[in-house]
Formats: sequence, C-alpha cells, structure tokens
Amino acid sequence: MPLRPDDPTRIGHYRLTARLGSGGMGVVYLGVAWDGSPVAVKVLRPELAGDQEFRRRFGREVASLVRVKGAYTVRVIEADSQSSTPFVVTEYAQGPSLSEHIDKYGSVEPDMLHALATGLAEALTVIHAAGIMHRDLKPSNIILTDVGPKVIDFGIARRQDTTGMTKTGMVVGSMGFMAPEQISGRPGPAADIFAWGVTVAYAAAGRSPFGAGNAHSILYRIMYGDADIAAVPDSLRPLVESALAKDPQSRPTAPQLLDRLTSAARRPERIADAPTQVISSQAPAAPAPDAPGNKKVPIGHRIATMAASAIVAIRRRRPGRRAAGPPGPKG
Repeated sequence: MPLRPDDPTRIGHYRLTARLGSGGMGVVYLGVAWDGSPVAVKVLRPELAGDQEFRRRFGREVASLVRVKGAYTVRVIEADSQSSTPFVVTEYAQGPSLSEHIDKYGSVEPDMLHALATGLAEALTVIHAAGIMHRDLKPSNIILTDVGPKVIDFGIARRQDTTGMTKTGMVVGSMGFMAPEQISGRPGPAADIFAWGVTVAYAAAGRSPFGAGNAHSILYRIMYGDADIAAVPDSLRPLVESALAKDPQSRPTAPQLLDRLTSAARRPERIADAPTQVISSQAPAAPAPDAPGNKKVPIGHRIATMAASAIVAIRRRRPGRRAAGPPGPKG
C-alpha cells in the first residue's frame, strides 16, 4: 500500500516507501536501509507514543524481539523505544502470507504441510526458549519466504513471567485461533501450541477447524466443541489432536512437537540421501492458469524450496542445538 499523506517518509536511518499493514499499536512500513536493502519498520502510533502504558508495552515488544533468534522468525536489526517516535526495525520477510496462499490455492499439500508444521514448531521452540509467548500465531502472521516460513508480528508478545499485560477483561488474540485459556484471559505458552494446531488444520483444509459464524459460536466451539481435523494427514493428525486439547497441560510443548516432527522426517521412507531433491520432486508442476482444478495447486517452487530448506536445516542441525537456526537473510 502506498504511503498516506500523513505518514512519515523517514524514521531513524531508514527511508519509508510503503505501508505493509497496521494494528492496534502501530503501523508497519516497508523501508530501505542505508545499503539499499529492504526492512520492515514498525512505528508506534503518534497518539499512543505519549501513553506510558502503551510505551511500556512497545518496549516489551522490542525486548522480546531481541531475544528471539531463529531460522523461522524475523530478526531485529535496530530498535528505539525511548525516542519521541518509538520504532523497531526487523528483516523484511518477502513472500505471500500463509493466509494469502490459502485464499489463492485452497490448501497446502501434505508433504509441504509437514515442512510448514515443522518450521512453525521450530519457531515456537525458539520463541518459548526466549521466555516469551507470541499470543497471535495465525496464517496472516506467517510469511512463506524462499528460505522457509517466517513467523512475524510479535506486537502482542509478552514475557512468560509477567502479568497485567492488558487491561482487565481485554482478550488478546485473533478469533478462531485463541486457546480456551486465552479466551478466559489466562494464557501461557501452551496457548501458542493450540494456535499451532489450529493453523496446521486450517492449512490442511483451507478453513478453520472450528467453523465459521458469529464470534459467540466460534468461541463456544473452541471452549466446548470438537475441532474438525479430518483433512489433516494421518502422519500429523495425532500431533494436531494433542495440540488442540482443551486442557493446556495435556498439550505437547514446542520442543516435544519439534522432536516428534523431526523424528518422522528422519525415517528412511521419508528422507533419502538427497532430501532436497526428494522433497522438491514431490511438488507437482502447477497446471496452466486456465486449467480446471487449479484451486488446489501447491505453492510451487517457493514452497518446494521452503519444504526442502526446512527439512535440510533440521537434518543438519547439531545435537543439542535444536533451538538455534542459521541467521536470516541480511536486510
């Protein structure tokens, strides 16, 4: 989206060129660094910059982002929570969001779904290891880049040992992706695991496992109903089912999710000596745009690369370094 007349054209050392999105706390811009590389610049809304509660929350966001360093999360380049216009600069994750892909193609193919689920489990492992929660994992906050999925928007992340993050009675999260305890206002890291399960089920079917309708109906089904996970492949269904347990203590942790996913990926029948070629060859070529049935076409080269990168990176990771990942691309 182009800049609006009242948008800044420069923040710190960065020239702003377009709007990427906006939320309750601020506006995210596409920026250009001094070396010409693209970056994402999140700026606190001017009307909130003078509000000490929001400024403290923004400061916590910055601190959270600095602690999160992984292959499948955006990295912080620079941040300033004390200036008159607080901002944070992260790498720009280029690619469609998972929600955009689902809108266009309908769902994610099973082999690509396994790689996506693994990348997201790796991201949550790194996030939770840093002592924070994401609290808003959903398809629109997952960017499908050439090097794998990137989890973005830690605008409502918080430390696991803090309370009073929001005003009393305020529910933080997105409709359809909140865990039962998040709806009740008492979320912990397990709420992110629930969101992982919803996201994987959503990607498999192209629709929410808790259905559509008004907010009351969706929240009721999350609290008391059963999720529809019939579209989830057999290899992932037990994990998704456990992630969607109503009781947060019954859900696996992020490292447990990652262990089970990577154990499955290491089986000989899934991974050969050349995993990149195996995974890539499992992505069929996309039919011509006018061909019937192209609603279900896989993402193609980008997601084939994503799947291969996810599996290769995991296979090459040294024992004991599961939560660490290669640095993200510059810029």
